Amino acid sequence: MKAELISTVFLSEKRKSTLLMLMEGPATVDEIKDSLTGTTSSIMAQVKILIEQGLIEQKEDEYRLTYIGNIIMKKIRPLIETLNVVEDNKDYWDERNLSAVPEFLLERIGDLGKVLVHQPDLNHLFEPPKALLTSLKQTKSACTFYSYFCPSCPNNYSDLAKREVNYDLILTRPVYERLMEEYNEQYQIMMEAKNSNLFICDDDTVKLGALSVTDELVLIAFFNKQGIFDHKKVISFEESALKWGKDLFLYYKERSEKVK
Repeated sequence: MKAELISTVFLSEKRKSTLLMLMEGPATVDEIKDSLTGTTSSIMAQVKILIEQGLIEQKEDEYRLTYIGNIIMKKIRPLIETLNVVEDNKDYWDERNLSAVPEFLLERIGDLGKVLVHQPDLNHLFEPPKALLTSLKQTKSACTFYSYFCPSCPNNYSDLAKREVNYDLILTRPVYERLMEEYNEQYQIMMEAKNSNLFICDDDTVKLGALSVTDELVLIAFFNKQGIFDHKKVISFEESALKWGKDLFLYYKERSEKVK
């Protein structure tokens, strides 16, 4: 029965999608059909299997998870979400050094949802993705971590300070010292702004390249397994990803010292 239930969930995209949909609440067959591809008869064939396995039930014209179906899906959904994140960009994740992420967040990596892998061309190698720059211009809050020096960072974050955007910026000590010494005007603007906070992370073992979370997106840059920063970044716009990114930022913030 164990193998049969696992097969029921994982060996059909229609069954898996139907179960995930019903986790959000009851649905009619037409609502299920609208969310899937296929004929009514093909979808009903999969619904019948789910009923036979005791995972869903029909009440009047709606289908819903059974108690057992709900229990099983609460356990299975994180695995499905994790597999979706990894499988969509398997080559990227195979190359990444994920030791920068604490265990409790690695277990929730499925929260990233649908991610885009950004790889700039040589003409834009040291520039943040346009999606991030656009988001920074309209966001009301931001939190960012850098372990490398981003040439546009001083102007971007001094502009946020001028606009009185609420933001926290964590830098490793070498990056902070360069900002203070070479971009003193922008640094002073950032330090004098009442809504901005600057932190220094002294951990020399940091394996995270960059992290930015705005009101609408999260951007993460990992080093590859050879310890090289290859400028590849992942971006997600999903609510669960924003929460994941904020939790990762908080992890580093708690290990940093505020500049006063």
